[in-house]
Amino acid sequence: MYKLLIVDDEPRVTMGMRNVLLASDLELACVETALNGFEAIDYLRMETYDLVLTDIQMSRMSGLELMETIALEQPNLPVIVISAHEKFEFAKQSLRMGARDYLVKPVEQQELLRVVRAVLEEKEAIGKRSLERTRRQQDEETGADRRGALLLELVTEENLDRQDYADLIEELGDRQAGDCFGVLSVRLDLSSGGFSSREVRLQDRKLLKYATVNIMEESLKAWNGLTFHGFGNELVGIIRLSPQEAAGERAEIQSRLHLIGQTICTNVKQYLNVEATVGMSTLHADVLMLPRLMEQAGAAAQWRELHPGQQVFYYSDVAAREHRGIAEWMTRVDAYVEHLKLHPEDPQPERIARPLAELGQTDELLSSCFGMLVYRIYAQLLGSAQDSGAELHRFDPDAYFRGLSPAERVKRLHEYISEAAELLRSLGQARDESILARITGYIRGHYRNPALKIQDIAGEVHFSTAHLGYLFKRETGHNLWDYVTELRIEEAKHLLRTTDQKRYEIAYAVGYESPEHFSRMFKRYVGVSPADYRKERGGSA
Repeated sequence: MYKLLIVDDEPRVTMGMRNVLLASDLELACVETALNGFEAIDYLRMETYDLVLTDIQMSRMSGLELMETIALEQPNLPVIVISAHEKFEFAKQSLRMGARDYLVKPVEQQELLRVVRAVLEEKEAIGKRSLERTRRQQDEETGADRRGALLLELVTEENLDRQDYADLIEELGDRQAGDCFGVLSVRLDLSSGGFSSREVRLQDRKLLKYATVNIMEESLKAWNGLTFHGFGNELVGIIRLSPQEAAGERAEIQSRLHLIGQTICTNVKQYLNVEATVGMSTLHADVLMLPRLMEQAGAAAQWRELHPGQQVFYYSDVAAREHRGIAEWMTRVDAYVEHLKLHPEDPQPERIARPLAELGQTDELLSSCFGMLVYRIYAQLLGSAQDSGAELHRFDPDAYFRGLSPAERVKRLHEYISEAAELLRSLGQARDESILARITGYIRGHYRNPALKIQDIAGEVHFSTAHLGYLFKRETGHNLWDYVTELRIEEAKHLLRTTDQKRYEIAYAVGYESPEHFSRMFKRYVGVSPADYRKERGGSA
């Protein structure tokens, strides 16, 4: 059963379309209506919808602006746009932004049903194709296993020469011939999955893993992707870019890669109810680099341990290192300093001290790796203490470890890390409290504005919208937009108790342009209508 949202500032249009859809043979659980983009965003943040139909021209927030917000927060949600004849250029622009189709006003009933049916059938077909291909794969398991073994050899065997690669690629077919490659490591949490309430067993996990391969192949079609089984609950993907795509700006390419990873996670969750983590490598034109890219993707996927609130990670190689041990150590130091930054209350010094001791083939190598670690920690301290007035001179490694031999420095490392972690903890707590105060202060000052967007709040503290949501949830335990809505509802309750303002006046006063939408939101959060709340609390008539 599907859930749809119709957005149009003409009530007769939304209600007409709603009635047509509900009277059809489409399997619809509900069809909600919103009179503007801000109402629509409220609905989308509270519920999961399968399709949005939106007018292009609306007051306050246009359909294009609504699509931008959907692309930021729910990139996999399909959108159908509605356009007037004279505004056809807007429809073309919306299609470029990812709309699945458009309808021209006045909307014909049969055309409405045709377009909506096509989008919903496409959505359903992805899941069906996944299961059908899973069954076929099980019937052809021997051939699939051979293909998977060849692909796994491509990304794990480091002693192949170019002719070996050419032979493997020829055996796999010409899909692999390309100019620039990237590797994805997808880690599946198969402790739960599917949509039944029964316990997930070994056979279920196997079926879910096979089905996820099909979902990944669907998700990677536009990138000439190949998908195959890795080890355990890991799946591996290889993507290929054309020279034009690979020549883009670094930020643009990373944004594309992140979108690929997010699409995989969203699709696997939506169609199979399985949680996934995606690690993504850098891109490289040399096919001989595939094993290195596989290492990068695997290392990126492991960062989920440090960032449990995120699902997609990409590896950014800051410098090439000929010495493999140094490169691995740098990766380990990066991960450890990130851990220290996020969890200074649990520094785990042994986690980095033991690998450091194991590197000690020579005093020179040990000193070099030791220096990388302690100066990264010191740099983290300097960055965290900016404008705080904290005295950091004694943490300067030159002063802290002066006169000690390499082995003695390693012994004192635990003490240095513990003291640095304690300072990071206190500095981080003060910084987060300050940032959180700025966020909540900005929201309290602007929540009455119906045009308030999460991008506005993020811009106030110079964060991305994703990091803003992550920090707010980590520090408060609440979703950021829930906090905005709760402020609006609490203010509405206060006005209902203490004033004789009308419903529409209170709606406008707390940030809602539509009194009807305000009433729906109020009842959803409070459990009763504004009028009943006023009666129960003895407010002004």
